[in-house]
Parts: sequence; structure tokens; C-alpha cells
Amino acid sequence: MTAKSRPTRRVLIAGSAAVLASGALADAVPASAAPVDRDLLDLLARQERLQIAHYSAMLTAFDEAAFSAAGLPESTRSAIETILAAEETHLSALARPDGESDPAAAPPAPTGVVEALQQAAELENLAVASYAFVIPELDRQRLIPQLVGIHSVEARHATWLATLLGTEPFPNAIDPALTLEESAAVPGTPAASAPAASTPVIRQEVAPLISAIARDLDVPEDAVIVLEVEPRSWPDSSLGCPQPDMLYAQVISPGYLLLVEVSGEQIEYHADERGNIVRCP
Repeated sequence: MTAKSRPTRRVLIAGSAAVLASGALADAVPASAAPVDRDLLDLLARQERLQIAHYSAMLTAFDEAAFSAAGLPESTRSAIETILAAEETHLSALARPDGESDPAAAPPAPTGVVEALQQAAELENLAVASYAFVIPELDRQRLIPQLVGIHSVEARHATWLATLLGTEPFPNAIDPALTLEESAAVPGTPAASAPAASTPVIRQEVAPLISAIARDLDVPEDAVIVLEVEPRSWPDSSLGCPQPDMLYAQVISPGYLLLVEVSGEQIEYHADERGNIVRCP
């Protein structure tokens, strides 16, 4: 096993925020600056501005007739107006005391109602993941209640959009914690479409395995940093890690290879889809 130092909050923020060229996040903090609460709040503010720009473009491009022609409920457009107003309120709560702000994002013009709603759902899920990352990192505890309230509303927006689009609104009982590197990936960018650990669907499927790994190592779940997740089909029930003098069922066992980091140490686990895990050397 190879030892590797855990990335600091400074590295996560400075290294993972992308340029907001076509709807991506701008750098959250210069690499030479230590991150502070303001840097984290600015990251959330950028996402709120991106959502506001997207919803505003939707309402400009599509009237009631366009929503009806797409087979959507009559109340859909007015609901988008309500969501836009909420995002504007969120942004005002995150505003800098000096009134300064980054330029507003300029998202691409939406080409269809359903496509625009799908992108909105992705942006809402991005915001939910980012608030979940930022809230525990804040030093100023007095800010947390309001941010928790915003996080809850963002999750409601994401659930409503998923239901509207006919997708699963709550695939898991407990969502896995995401790092900023994962949550800052903007929908449609290469980072957002990367396989394995960068893909929210994969992370949701392996969430119970992360819990099992934490129990196996006797550490809190948030101490387990997921570095890689790869779907695998193991040739037998040993899950690719046979032990001497042991007999294994000769059946194909679909599952995952997981590389995790705990306290600076990288550890490889193999798992099947039933939740069984094996620590491998």
C-alpha cells in the first residue's frame, strides 16, 4: 500500500474549480491564498448566479405555450418563476458585505424546454452537493442554520425537477458525502462525465459499501476518502482476493473495485453487489 497525504481544503478548492466559460465554475480561490469562509461562500454564490442565469434564460426563451407543447403541467412555468425567485434570495444571503461580486454567468441559450429542465436538474443537484461540502467546512457556525435551510430548498428543487422529468427523485435513503472535486464538476463538462468515482450514480450505488468499509476500519464514514470506483465482474466468490486453503463458489460475482484513503493510507477493497467487501493487499 502506498501512503499519500490527504488533500487539504486549500488544494481541493484551488485545484478543482473550473473556468466558467460555458457554464463552468470560476476558480474559487488563487492557489497562493489560504481558503477562508468567504472563499467557500463565493463558490456557492457562483453556483447561485449560474442557476439564476439559466432559469432567467428559460423564462425568456419559452412562454406558456412552449411548456404546454412539451406536454408539461400548466403550472410548470410559474413554478420555474418561483424557483428563480428563491435562487435570487439565496444569492442575496451569500452576498459579500462590500457588495462586490463576480460577473454573472452567461449560459448557452436553451434549445428545448425539456433539455433546459434537464440541465436545471443537473445544476440543482450540483448545488445540493456543494452546500453539503461547504457547510461542514465553515468556521463561522452562525452561518450554518441559514445555509442548511438553503440546502434543503435546493434539494426540494432537485426533487421536483426529477419528478417532473420522470426520473428517480430519491434513489438512496442517505446520499454519500461528496468532495468539492466531485461536486464542482459542471454538468456537460468532461469532469462531470468521467466514469466511476466522479459519477454520482456510481457513488450512490456504492454508498452502502463505503459504510461497510468504515465499519471494517473502525473509522467514521467521512474519514473514508474514495479515490477510485470501478465496476468489476469477479470470477468467483473470493471477489478477486482468494485466501489460502479456502474454497469459493465458482460463480461470476458483479461488483466493484474501490480504492480509498484513510489517514493518508491508500487501501484497496473488492466488493460485490450484495454488500460483501474484502480488503486486498
